[in-house]
Amino acid sequence: MHQVLLLHGFTSHPRKVWGPLPAELERAGFEVHAPALRGHGTKPEDLIGIRAEDWLDDVRRAAVALEPGYAIIGLSMGSLLAAYLSASDSPAALVALVPALGFQNPLAPLAPYLSRIIKKLPGTDSVSDPELRRQNPNYPYFPTSAFVELLKLSRQAPDWLPAIKNPALVVRADQDKVIPTNAVKRYFTLLGSQQKEVWTAPDSGHDLLLDRNATAVARKIIAWLEEQVRG
Repeated sequence: MHQVLLLHGFTSHPRKVWGPLPAELERAGFEVHAPALRGHGTKPEDLIGIRAEDWLDDVRRAAVALEPGYAIIGLSMGSLLAAYLSASDSPAALVALVPALGFQNPLAPLAPYLSRIIKKLPGTDSVSDPELRRQNPNYPYFPTSAFVELLKLSRQAPDWLPAIKNPALVVRADQDKVIPTNAVKRYFTLLGSQQKEVWTAPDSGHDLLLDRNATAVARKIIAWLEEQVRG
């Protein structure tokens, strides 16, 4: 049975953020592993004091428990962590959903300075469907200091991407208000993979697996994975 490692995003609920994807993967015969990155799945204040290196350590530990030939699916920040693992551990395939290589908010680069006076920020507008937005399970706010650590990862990731050689699928969301299109394109361009594809999830916000087309997105990911790992 092929194993899949799911790496969630910044402030994401470690399990609920994946919507229908885990069940669909299991139905297709994959073994799913979805670890919680430090500071997530509890309360926003638990992100205080967490460092980028802690998240890198979390994914290293998760990968050690897997068999060679596993695949990785990363969401937003998880796509940066997935790039790190793909460059160092050579998994069978990489799926990078809305990779956080840049941010729509023009104040994002100022976070290291803003964190001295603004201690927390509101959660992002990440789901386009109004009803589904009200059910968003992710943190409603987050410590500014924790976002600084995400910013560090986004600045390190360009060094990892050229070393990636495994097949890769990069997915953007056409209504993403968090990550700009040029950031997703840059991630794709920097990938060292010879076999790589970019796909746009229609009518979807940043949390594309919590939005109205979640099942279609999940099935696209699985169809691509099956092609890579099963031929």
